[in-house]
Amino acid sequence: MRERNVQIAFRKGEHVFQQGQVADRMFMIQRGGVKVCAAYEKGRGRILRLAGPGEVVGHRALGEHLVYTATVTALMDTVVNTIPMSLFTSVLKANNAFCYHFLLFFADELRAIDQEMRDHLEMPVLQRVAKALKLNQEAFGWDAADPKCLAFTLSRTDIAQMVDTSYESVIRALAELQRLKVIGLVGKQVRILKHRELERLASHFR
Repeated sequence: MRERNVQIAFRKGEHVFQQGQVADRMFMIQRGGVKVCAAYEKGRGRILRLAGPGEVVGHRALGEHLVYTATVTALMDTVVNTIPMSLFTSVLKANNAFCYHFLLFFADELRAIDQEMRDHLEMPVLQRVAKALKLNQEAFGWDAADPKCLAFTLSRTDIAQMVDTSYESVIRALAELQRLKVIGLVGKQVRILKHRELERLASHFR
């Protein structure tokens, strides 16, 4: 597959692909990060997933009709490796071990989506925002110069879209987390002051 790989660079805000497009390629992030957003109502969407280096996007298009089911947008300058979807499906059919590991990856993702739906119904906004910050950190890591600061902080608008609430509710939740000394706000950046407490808040079972 290596000889069929094409590397593409995207600037912050550019779409890697859009919901409804014919799915002709699979993508693996080499550098940077993206958000995966699905539109459910006219003019309204929700961030389903964040993806960083080493992660695959485009796989949800697999099926009888190869169409991307979400829009993937670069959150920062991002470089991706791409291969034709036809080549990827051929490898799946020919390599049992690869197909099995890809199936496990799909199963893990479905479990995460299942949990996300339950959390959305049962968690208050404060917990959902805490979980968004935890997922933010897991996707993009820590700042090399400050081990408590997120390497990349989602915008307040993206956090709202991720937890399905209003911008104002996110601002209030972040202020409350800061009051509890779980996080520190430095301009638009977030520092995690109490990592275990953030994980406890982000957990469904408290």
